[in-house]
Amino acid sequence: MAELEEVQARLAEGESFADLAARVSDDTVSAEQGGDLGVVSRGFFGDAFDEAAFSLDEGEVSEIVETDNGLHLLTVTGLERESFDSMRDDLRRQLAQDRVSGEFNDRAQQLIDESFAADDLQSVAEDLGLELQTSDWVSRDDAEGVLSEPGVMSQAFSGDVLEEGYNSEVIELDNDRRLVLRVAEHREATTLPLVDVRDEVAAEVEREMRRDALRARADELVTALRDGESVDLDWQQAEEVSRQDSQGLSRGIVDAAFRLPAPEGDAAAYGTVVDGDRAVIIALESVGEGEVDEQVEQFVSSMAERLRAQAAIQGLIEHLRSEAEIARSSV
Repeated sequence: MAELEEVQARLAEGESFADLAARVSDDTVSAEQGGDLGVVSRGFFGDAFDEAAFSLDEGEVSEIVETDNGLHLLTVTGLERESFDSMRDDLRRQLAQDRVSGEFNDRAQQLIDESFAADDLQSVAEDLGLELQTSDWVSRDDAEGVLSEPGVMSQAFSGDVLEEGYNSEVIELDNDRRLVLRVAEHREATTLPLVDVRDEVAAEVEREMRRDALRARADELVTALRDGESVDLDWQQAEEVSRQDSQGLSRGIVDAAFRLPAPEGDAAAYGTVVDGDRAVIIALESVGEGEVDEQVEQFVSSMAERLRAQAAIQGLIEHLRSEAEIARSSV
């Protein structure tokens, strides 16, 4: 520490950083280059190094920095920056995305707050400027469109929604869609006369047989691929697929891909999924670490706190409903 304090004093008197590094640095490799470490990226030398190095402007010298490798003085000799013109489109796109994301998160939170206490969904839709949509009759296992997406029907047939008549929790369909549902009318399951459903039953049996045949053929092709055989398939490549960003793939394909084991070496991991009226073979070639979105993390944390508070309120309301005598009137 005393030695580096002396170096700091000599730098203040105008001596060259490179000359001093060549004379006093314990790192003989970089000392020969006047202390030059080349182009430095975050994460290579540790957090303390990054915090000091990336806070400096060109020509500035840091305070004494302590890392696992010892004590250091750092200076920035050059900054690699892309030109503004080359980054203009990306910056404009990122700015627009940030604005949209912030507005979306605010509206999603408003949807959570208002739908929790509302006795209907029409008023919630009007407050948020949304269109209320009503489905035809659906069953637990026979839903289409958005109602067929993961988690939706389990909410629709939950006790609070189906039996108590409450609005559902806000369901996160994907990165940019949220859904709240309410049961408008419910009738108990019943067995219809065969004559009324004969055509539907026949069509469903045909569809199931077709799906079974597709699944069996896909399994055969995957076995051949795993054995190293050449298979003539119409491959379509998708890159940087995440759980939130499907890159145009269906939710079923993305979920199937994320259930596959990570590939080993150069060998892809293979899997299959029946997606509607087709069988899809997945060749998973690489898996990368996901990026942490701090804004999403903050939103999730905030939403979790609100949900915990709402759960406590809901518990209190249910207790009051079961224990208290409540008179209701409408105007």
